[in-house]
Amino acid sequence: MATEEMTNVSVHRLVEGAFTKIRELGEGKDASCLFPNGITSLILDVESKRDDETLLRVQLKLEVARSANGHGAIIGADADDEIMAGVSFDAEGHHVIAMIAMADLLNAAVFPDTIKLAHPETKPFHYVDIPLRAGDPPNPPLPSAPHVITKIAEFTTFLQSGGGTVSQRVDALSWVIHLFGDIHQPLHCVERFNADHPGGDRGGNSFKVKGGAGNLHALWDSSVDFKHTDEELLVPAIMAEHPRASLDPDLAVTDVETWARASFLLAKTVVYTLQENTANPPKPSATYLATANKVGRRQAALAGYRLANRLHAIFG
Repeated sequence: MATEEMTNVSVHRLVEGAFTKIRELGEGKDASCLFPNGITSLILDVESKRDDETLLRVQLKLEVARSANGHGAIIGADADDEIMAGVSFDAEGHHVIAMIAMADLLNAAVFPDTIKLAHPETKPFHYVDIPLRAGDPPNPPLPSAPHVITKIAEFTTFLQSGGGTVSQRVDALSWVIHLFGDIHQPLHCVERFNADHPGGDRGGNSFKVKGGAGNLHALWDSSVDFKHTDEELLVPAIMAEHPRASLDPDLAVTDVETWARASFLLAKTVVYTLQENTANPPKPSATYLATANKVGRRQAALAGYRLANRLHAIFG
């Protein structure tokens, strides 16, 4: 089992275990031991750690629930009293529930990448090679299906139909989540043809650059430093830079092909401003990297809002 999957299982067990123990203590007359000296509520912190790093913190609130005769779970209650205790999440607890669901969705989001080797037939689902050639019209014709545009439509239609097995629907949801990210990465929507790459540059994968990325496609995959930035800080920062209202004109566009062509335009006007040299691969300047980061953050916000809209349309 992968590390992330093991972590999520542990998270679920932590929450379920905490609830089980508290419910056991809160049942019947034994609940009085939880509320000495007239105390009527308790807040319990349950924390999961690994290597001194907190993975999850749950704050549970335990309160007295009055029985029919008006008594509560306190010391001195009559022997015949029916003593009950209720367990509830406070606001932080609700956030934890959302975070657990989000953790599952995050695992689902990377599933389509993890199966590429075992299922090579799915590789074309991740991109659409809109051809970029000097002198071509602004909107070149699309290549043959399957590609990211057609697969987003197919998986969406399947989910909206309500058909299929649970496993098939989970897989389809994973693909929708994943492909909304892919279609907003400019180099997933282009293939440049030139003298250096008469057969195409494979969305920048054949465009070599100096530095850790190694090629232009990988550089733009990491244009936003997702791996080394705290997600809990990165997400609100991107949303603050690009609040939903600021992207309303783009969000009003629901045609998936239009999204892909917008990414294609970014590749044409921004990504390929880096001059290729096959004999001596270029090192991207600080200015170029800053631009890539700026574009990447906006694209991430746009993809996230559009995905939220799509999921609401499917399930809401």
